[in-house]
Amino acid sequence: MPMKITSQMIADKCGVSRGTVDRVVNGRANVAPEVRARVQQAIDELGYRTPAQRRQAQPARHGTTIGFVIPGWGDYYTRQTRRGIQAALRRIGDPSFRVEIRELTGRSNHEYCTCINALEESKIAGLVLNAADTMPMAQEIDRLTAMGIPVVTCNSDVPDSARVCHIGQDLVKSGRVAAGLLVPMLAGGDVLIVCGNREFTAHRLRVDGFLERLYELEGDIGHAHVIECIERYDLTYDGVLREVRRNPRLRAIYMANESVKGCMDALARARAPQPIHVVCNDLTPYAREYLADGRVDFIVDQDFSGQARRAVEVLYELLARRRKPTETIMHVRTSIISRELL
Repeated sequence: MPMKITSQMIADKCGVSRGTVDRVVNGRANVAPEVRARVQQAIDELGYRTPAQRRQAQPARHGTTIGFVIPGWGDYYTRQTRRGIQAALRRIGDPSFRVEIRELTGRSNHEYCTCINALEESKIAGLVLNAADTMPMAQEIDRLTAMGIPVVTCNSDVPDSARVCHIGQDLVKSGRVAAGLLVPMLAGGDVLIVCGNREFTAHRLRVDGFLERLYELEGDIGHAHVIECIERYDLTYDGVLREVRRNPRLRAIYMANESVKGCMDALARARAPQPIHVVCNDLTPYAREYLADGRVDFIVDQDFSGQARRAVEVLYELLARRRKPTETIMHVRTSIISRELL
């Protein structure tokens, strides 16, 4: 018989009290971000469930499979998403409940629809989807819903669709936080905003939040320039290099999305005579390296693993327990990481 994991074991492993573990499990406040992350990681790794969760995790009468579509956003995002899926399955503890994962290599509507059709042939009962906010994707979600296949959007929303709910970062807040960090470093100079693809809600709303807060603090956004690089290294490298060489007033860069490596390599090549400060999103291995050596000033982080875990749990509750989510939008935590916190 496997060993029963208790809250005291989690507390001992993390060096915190059982009360802190309880606050993390139940999503309560008054826990430092770094402590919350450490406790949540232990919960996920050990598969801890509260007594209430164990009571709820009686196997469903019939086997249930859901689909989970992971876009081609790089290895870090994929690893964290898979980690969240596995954490959800451990917490659910129902061997009859399965998640069929499909990883995409591109981002076209055609590739998404082909993938979804293949999952339908596998008789999925629900779907977790991270997709661009386009009319074809909204129509696809509406079609699935009409067929009795509920859809939860994760990370990037398709708000004008019949999706059950959305789970992700408060994207506007994320952009606003980044602006608040960068504005004191501008010293009257210009700022470059590098985003992926504004068809993705997750990309567009960060830019909106950044510009909104920039206007509040500066009274003007005329000194901000936005470029889209589709999270590709080559487009990011070329775009940043061009802007640094073109604009001697550039003092800061907000990397709303990847490729942070493309940005750093371009800055190294350009050798601007003035310091250029950088704030980026997501604690990827590259971002961690650049923060540690001082090339990145701050990272605005989100919980990819937590998003995936919660999305799977929501569909399980809906399909196995007939429990609908009480909210249509659920936000995961947003954290500011400085060099001192590494």
